[in-house]
Amino acid sequence: MTAVDGTLGDGGHSTAILERISPDGRLIAVDQDPEAVNRCRSKFSTENRIDFVVENFRNIPEILARLNLKHVDAVILDVGFSSDQLEDSSRGFSFDRDGPLDMRMSPQSPLTACDLIHDLSQGELERIFREYGEERWSRRYAQAICREREISRIETTAQLAGLIQKCTPFRPSPKKKKSGFKRIHPATRVFQALRIAVNDELGALRDALKGVWPLLSRGGKIAVISFHSLEDRIVKWQFREWKAGGEGTILTPKPVTPTEEEVKQNLRSRSAKLRVMEKSL
Repeated sequence: MTAVDGTLGDGGHSTAILERISPDGRLIAVDQDPEAVNRCRSKFSTENRIDFVVENFRNIPEILARLNLKHVDAVILDVGFSSDQLEDSSRGFSFDRDGPLDMRMSPQSPLTACDLIHDLSQGELERIFREYGEERWSRRYAQAICREREISRIETTAQLAGLIQKCTPFRPSPKKKKSGFKRIHPATRVFQALRIAVNDELGALRDALKGVWPLLSRGGKIAVISFHSLEDRIVKWQFREWKAGGEGTILTPKPVTPTEEEVKQNLRSRSAKLRVMEKSL
């Protein structure tokens, strides 16, 4: 059996895959973050069934071609970002940790969040916040950013989060909602939108799905874990298209979501949705 972990991260999924493939199985572990790959090289230093690749998962077809692989039996894509990335203030993913407005998953990517903040027009910023963050105050925030950048550069996560909070037309309550979770920080969707734009996350997901499907063997499975509605919508409609064409069977008519116990153990999993499809042609 040959499997692909398209988002290696801290190696959690790869560990589970290795437990299930035969001693002769092969795992292609891909991540565009070289730090993640280096960590996992050490973590799996005694494992000889893994090929590590530093590359975006949208390039899986090219990766497999280089490895002389025409088909694989399973692919998993976890399209969130890792806790290690979130907790590293130098990466600029979180407004909870002050750091540079970077947000690149790959250091080879040409643009940072800071570049977008200062180079895009007000209309382009508004579109990104609206489309990628589904932010109701997208125009207000874009206007505030454009006013502020005329006065001084916005270069850190704290600066941007503070600006967004300052111009939000209401103050989020610190009280917990009925779900047990606090209201989200007003900058959450802006940060999400910028991260998606910097890394072209939705385009990469579309490319990966279309590129991987022809390479799955008959009976092979593709599993995708998404963390917000934009990603999940792409996966859902692509699966439905393949099903309508008689190319496969959707194994998760409804997405699998974490249990209450899983959420207690890992709060960041609360928005995760898993969809799985099996290829029949």
